[in-house]
Amino acid sequence: MSQLAINGGQPVAPKGLRCKWPVFDVQDRAALLEVLESGHWCSVGWSKTFGSRVAQFEQEFAAWNGNAYAVAVNSGTSALVLALRAVGIKAGDEVIVPAVTFVASASAIVLANAVPIFVDIDPETYQIDPDAVEAAITDRTRAIMVVHYGGYPADMDRILAIAKRHKLKVVEDCAEGHGSEWRGTKIGALGDAGAFSFQMGKPLTCGEGGIVTMNDVRVRDACFSYANMGRSRDGAKYVHYVPAHNFRLSEFLGKLLSVQLTRLDDQIAVRHANGEYLAAELAKIDGVSALKRDPRITKRSYYFYFLRYDAAAWNGIPRDAFRRALGAEGIGLGTAHNQPLYLNPAFTDTGTWADTYGIEYPDYSKVTCPESERVYRNEICALTKDFLMHRENGDLILAAIRKLRANIGEIPVA
Repeated sequence: MSQLAINGGQPVAPKGLRCKWPVFDVQDRAALLEVLESGHWCSVGWSKTFGSRVAQFEQEFAAWNGNAYAVAVNSGTSALVLALRAVGIKAGDEVIVPAVTFVASASAIVLANAVPIFVDIDPETYQIDPDAVEAAITDRTRAIMVVHYGGYPADMDRILAIAKRHKLKVVEDCAEGHGSEWRGTKIGALGDAGAFSFQMGKPLTCGEGGIVTMNDVRVRDACFSYANMGRSRDGAKYVHYVPAHNFRLSEFLGKLLSVQLTRLDDQIAVRHANGEYLAAELAKIDGVSALKRDPRITKRSYYFYFLRYDAAAWNGIPRDAFRRALGAEGIGLGTAHNQPLYLNPAFTDTGTWADTYGIEYPDYSKVTCPESERVYRNEICALTKDFLMHRENGDLILAAIRKLRANIGEIPVA
């Protein structure tokens, strides 16, 4: 009888991996009840009659992340739009962005009236390739959007040097990497502005929300105004200086985030340690590896845990056949949001929206990023972060992969 579960054998993890997210307890319930009973549910920054829970969280998060300031908003996408506008991006400006990321990274550039320019990734890290960034710079380029994809910091040494050399702004998309560090500095405190998401699955969550981090008071004031109907931080309620959105976060979510933040350091430490353990053990197995371990990454938070699958080391067995066999063992693997964005319908057919903005966009159907496409088709396997809270999950993953290697001839390819 076959040993592999996909052929009728006993699975390694019949109940799957042990995962629970979000984490909450009586403190979270008490926080929400406190806001409910206060009667102050709106976080309008011009109110002087009560202490805003959102304002309190902004101060806490800025201090925790090593920034001078932070402005909380209603989503990570809103945070990206605000960050771009606040650093001075204007209509028609080009912003370089990796081809591999969630759609919000590129959509935010469009929503800021700018033009996304997609570039390839480094195959060893899945992060934006600095060489591709420099090759894509034109006289219309005004910023680089660095996406710390999956929580893995991009090569900020080279990105910041390129930006300085070409006088470009750097906006960090930190939606998936709360607490990841580059040379001891948290992401979101390295560029001109950082944008975080607090959506349900993120390392810090309130269900939906976001925040922009910065060290320049002018960027803070611009973010505040663009997020608060054009008001100024110290202005009157009905004095508006620019036409702007309402991107405010509610008091319920601000208070909930303050409680969630108290757990974040411990959660990151556990995920980092378990991630390093799994990477070290995977290095002993042919054909499946973690992303490159870079000593400049001094702390690693996670949204995705990426595995690099090498079909050549598995007798040519396709990546998706490996995923199916591992899934049958109780270890589900996805491919993250790794399809290059220029292959997404939003960019293959800009005719559905481009006229709205009155800006000339590239023909994205002609864009090609070879590494991004190869990785998506043949290599990447992804687990979500939650399994990393328990060391035994890593052992189950390793046991399942070793079982497949020991019975490699039984893995069905169709």
